[in-house]
Amino acid sequence: MPQLFDDFDFRLLDDPEFREDAVREELVAPLLRALGYTVSPPYRIIRSRKLDHPFVHFGTVRKGITIIPDYLLERDGEYAWILDAKAPGENINTGKNVEQAYSYAMHRDIRVPLYGLCNGRNLVVYHVSEAEPVIDVALQDIESVWPMILGILGCRSAWPNGLQPGFFPDMGLALLKAGLAHDNAGKNVFLMFASVLVTMVAKVEDGLYSLNGIYDPQGTSFIATFDFGPEEYKAFLAVLEDDLRENVASMLSRQPYRVFFDNGRQPWLTIMGELGNTTFTNENESYRPFRAEAFLKDAAPEEFVEPESAS
Repeated sequence: MPQLFDDFDFRLLDDPEFREDAVREELVAPLLRALGYTVSPPYRIIRSRKLDHPFVHFGTVRKGITIIPDYLLERDGEYAWILDAKAPGENINTGKNVEQAYSYAMHRDIRVPLYGLCNGRNLVVYHVSEAEPVIDVALQDIESVWPMILGILGCRSAWPNGLQPGFFPDMGLALLKAGLAHDNAGKNVFLMFASVLVTMVAKVEDGLYSLNGIYDPQGTSFIATFDFGPEEYKAFLAVLEDDLRENVASMLSRQPYRVFFDNGRQPWLTIMGELGNTTFTNENESYRPFRAEAFLKDAAPEEFVEPESAS
């Protein structure tokens, strides 16, 4: 973990001579370097990108954009997020600074999902589709949440071994690659996974449910995805604690049809089934779900240490 600001005296932020340009040079520039950005592709810093048409439309309403954020960050040739530096006395949680950064992020020539502001005291980053910040941290404390910061804003070049913090390999793909999911005749092997820590369950569509869990055989953590139908869903609910069962059933009956389990309430299950027939690929990884056929209530293994990303 980088020791970003150990040599910086944060009392300088109270000096009226320490202005926006000092925030950019002393704090934002080293932050972006630590995240893996440089002036060159593929993780590029574009400074003060002007807009040909400095306004954005929301329906029939046109809003003028009166700021040009200091940094437009690019990953693999695509705009990823923007960051605007402000003086230490500027408000970066509400008001015109945040509104203008959002409008810039939404501009038709930019269109990035994340927009951030830094006044030297705090780093605040918003997602265009979420009301609350996805990051709101004092720079003095940023090292304590660095894996989270790196996971949201960082580049692969800054990730240890090129893997995003909290990234676990997919169990289905691992078994497929290792030739362990099928017998000698090419038929699926019936598998049993003991002590799976369930982190999320969702209703994908009518008649199809899916859960994610952390499976930790012999100290190596994997993410395992299990798909199942309505009858198996009833079996899944049956092994949950009463209050958790009611909560899951209620939340999966309405949008967004998804439940993330809080730490301490994540159920431990033994899950039985076989590997599915389809490998899915998104921008981050490929994964092969299992087809769950049975669920049993389980207990946490005594030696288990919950990974940070399980939260």
